[in-house]
Amino acid sequence: MRRIVRGLIGLIAAGLAVPGVAQPVPPLLVAPQVERQPNPDPIPSQPPVVAPPAGTGGPVAWVRTLQLLQDRIAAGSLIAHESQPLLIARINADLLNAAPDVWADRHNLHAAVAFALSGGGPAVLQHLIAREDLAEPEASLARGALAYIEGRASEARRLLGEIDTAGLPPALAGAVGLTQASLTLTENPVRAIDLLDRVRLLLPGTLAEEGALRREIFTLGQVGDLKKFESLAIQYLRRYPHSVYAGNFRQRLGFQLTQFNVAEDPARLTAMNRILSELDPESRRDLYLLIARTAIGQGKTAATLLIADRALALCAPGSPEAARARLYRAAAEIVNLATFKSGLLTLRNLDRSNLPAGDLPLLATALSTAEEIGRGLGGRSLTPEAESASPRDMREASADRPDSLIPKAQSTIDHVDLLLSKARP
Repeated sequence: MRRIVRGLIGLIAAGLAVPGVAQPVPPLLVAPQVERQPNPDPIPSQPPVVAPPAGTGGPVAWVRTLQLLQDRIAAGSLIAHESQPLLIARINADLLNAAPDVWADRHNLHAAVAFALSGGGPAVLQHLIAREDLAEPEASLARGALAYIEGRASEARRLLGEIDTAGLPPALAGAVGLTQASLTLTENPVRAIDLLDRVRLLLPGTLAEEGALRREIFTLGQVGDLKKFESLAIQYLRRYPHSVYAGNFRQRLGFQLTQFNVAEDPARLTAMNRILSELDPESRRDLYLLIARTAIGQGKTAATLLIADRALALCAPGSPEAARARLYRAAAEIVNLATFKSGLLTLRNLDRSNLPAGDLPLLATALSTAEEIGRGLGGRSLTPEAESASPRDMREASADRPDSLIPKAQSTIDHVDLLLSKARP
């Protein structure tokens, strides 16, 4: 019976999609999708920033302007985020049109590489490499950065992998360090963590630090370093609560926390609660809901029950959030004989209009699954008239015919699989 129930849990999980959280860690220098946060822009009165005109400092000053703008993005400025493409386009044009003697200064070459790795794209590096007069180490830096941007990871790893960033200007060292971490993440996550540590310590309060924190946290989650994961997650939530990328971070944090099996390890549960205590009650509620939704999608019913209860404690009675918490809890309850009936009653009594559209397939799937579980256990459909049958009655009914239970259960699983395939969005 336990194996059959596990099979049904797997079928529930197969029918669910959890947008935005089930993806692997993305390349380190690719900005995640921005979600607009309810926080107001911290500097709403400032207009979009434009690049300084030629003759007011050259490439170093222009790229510094971009970095200042990006630091405001880390602080939560949507205006800065929306201005960034315009600024990048302007700087890109100025760098491409710079006089040839500008590139005789290695500081300008360093600025060009930092610009390309900070979202500027390949055009300037292609222009510089085509000149064929670059000296080392700038030539390897430019070629390695271009290889990385163009997706030639092996070449980028060869050219950039062993560069010592200690002798580079801070902005370039941060950009190269993030690139090196990205290139080593899969094969050597411990080295990637060390590289990200260096970037964080080198550039505090910048978008580079914010990005390094985000990426290091999820790398620590992958290698299972719970203590440092907790420490840096708390640090991120304290230092960058309004970052333009904070919404994406919280989604991925919720997914990562479901991988820790908090229902089976009190220490991990305590760590999760300490991390989420950094959030205001509304944000904490929303993240608990996200974690519960992710957990039920993975068939982790014990974790779902635990986390849904924590979310429910933060929900206003009768609110859409309370309906979501009750849905996730009930979906976990129906696969346990002791809680099957209460879970089914909850599912049937939920107000569909109080649920988001994305959760309606889960409700339909859970109801169909409950019906099939009841039919497989009791040999009959759980109609309202039959609903009064207790779990004990259903166990006794199944015990009367033990030789027929396995075929019935297999038929149940096959039928639920068909129902779930229709429920998938």
